[in-house]
Amino acid sequence: NPAIKTGNYLNNVLAKMEANRLGAKDALMLNPWGYLTECTTSNFFFVREGRIMTPSLDCGILSGITREIVIQLASENGFLVEEGEWYPDELGKADEIFITGTVRRVMPVTSLDGKLVGKGKPGPVTMKLIRLYDGLLQGLLAEKTLISK
Repeated sequence: NPAIKTGNYLNNVLAKMEANRLGAKDALMLNPWGYLTECTTSNFFFVREGRIMTPSLDCGILSGITREIVIQLASENGFLVEEGEWYPDELGKADEIFITGTVRRVMPVTSLDGKLVGKGKPGPVTMKLIRLYDGLLQGLLAEKTLISK
């Protein structure tokens, strides 16, 4: 339960180890009801017909800071963001997939289970969010630099 502050990441570590064993870089996890939740160390988004979709907090995910910023940036820039519950088969209809995290920022996913996502390269929505997020970070860094001087 992500609402409980704990250092127990055993499920995440085991999922990451299994993904690596199968030649994948990460694993996409499901909750006990079979809904998509998050990756082992990052939040998960997919894009379908221009709509950005991400599992809701009710799915049992940790509300990451980067996730919240990306949702805000997307909404402020005219994207429809939908938080909900989806089964893994919904990903077959995804035009784009990306993950978010403090270290990964906004990171495109170009293949899933050995199949290309969209055209196999970062899509326009993902690329726009990368630019928006990086721009926000650069602005914060410049602001901090000005304050320090």
